[in-house]
Amino acid sequence: MNTTIEIVDRGRGPQLSTSRITVQDLLPYYRDGASDEEIRRWIPSLSDEEISLLKEYIRIHYDEVLRAEARIKAYHDRMRNAQPVWTRTTDNLSLAERRTLLRERLARKAQEDVGHDSAR
Repeated sequence: MNTTIEIVDRGRGPQLSTSRITVQDLLPYYRDGASDEEIRRWIPSLSDEEISLLKEYIRIHYDEVLRAEARIKAYHDRMRNAQPVWTRTTDNLSLAERRTLLRERLARKAQEDVGHDSAR
């Protein structure tokens, strides 16, 4: 079966006709000048042909892709700002700090659960 690979828009912005991988998914790698091998390390389902097509689309439509990225970021910022403040209390923490905090919370929860079970 010979499938033609092209860029289509199914309502989520430009994406591959062969998968749900969007142009925006590849943009950070394109911007960093990542090799096809580096891209495949993070998105292993992509073929050389798909990567080439995405890179070519970004190259040709670069300004449009950047405007779309700005719109997406603005949307995410609006959604984040609409959330209660308590949901953003760890935004300034590194991933390691978040993991440590989560482990501490889980340990406290486990201790509370043990205390509740022994009270029965």
